[in-house]
Amino acid sequence: MFKATLENIELFRTALSCVAELISEGVFKAEKDGISLKVADPTMVTLIDFKFLATEFHKYDLKGTVEIPLNIENLLSFLKRARSDDKVTFELDAESNKFKITLEGNSTRNFTLPLIEIDNANTPSMNLNFGAKVDIKASVIEDGIGDADIITDTIILSAEKDKFIISAAGDTSKTELILSKDSDDLIKLDIEEPVKSKFSLDYLKKIIKASKITDSVSLGIGNDYPLEIIFRKLDKVQISYILAPRVED
Repeated sequence: MFKATLENIELFRTALSCVAELISEGVFKAEKDGISLKVADPTMVTLIDFKFLATEFHKYDLKGTVEIPLNIENLLSFLKRARSDDKVTFELDAESNKFKITLEGNSTRNFTLPLIEIDNANTPSMNLNFGAKVDIKASVIEDGIGDADIITDTIILSAEKDKFIISAAGDTSKTELILSKDSDDLIKLDIEEPVKSKFSLDYLKKIIKASKITDSVSLGIGNDYPLEIIFRKLDKVQISYILAPRVED
């Protein structure tokens, strides 16, 4: 029904560890074009969409569409046992309701995970329109988050005609990171209208760890509106997040 082999587990393991910063379980969907996972974190503040393309697998055998509900923390604990030169094979055993992981190198090691029961009914589907779209080097977002974290627990992202701004303000202090349109760190800036939204730093500090898979990030921003943040390694893997804004009372 489903069997797939990776000759190098590093990218899959790294990407999945980023997802695990916010969720501990989910229903993976194996389809013709690859493996995906779409799930909201337990607080319903963040929606995560993970995609790993079939072309990255050395072998990818699948009949139809298969859903694989797993504890992600347990899956990662097994994947961390893989050496850099191990081939890793995933296999769904529908009869025993198990997910098998085989590590092949100088020896062959087998692990088995049970499939779990997950209610996916609360995973929302969102169709969002953003007033601004920004492609930026991930290191800039990391700097902005680090600066803001010294001062407060929220961060403000805003964009105008010719600049992108990351700012934060506490009771007595404030910080501001400004990138003009001609900055080398600002890859693309498409503005339909000036935008400004505030977000939780706790969530963004976890989300930005996905910069391990890419040097740049794409943002969709509105006014007091959810943030879309996309990390993409072209033709390999993509992790998208929708983060709810922090709206003042």
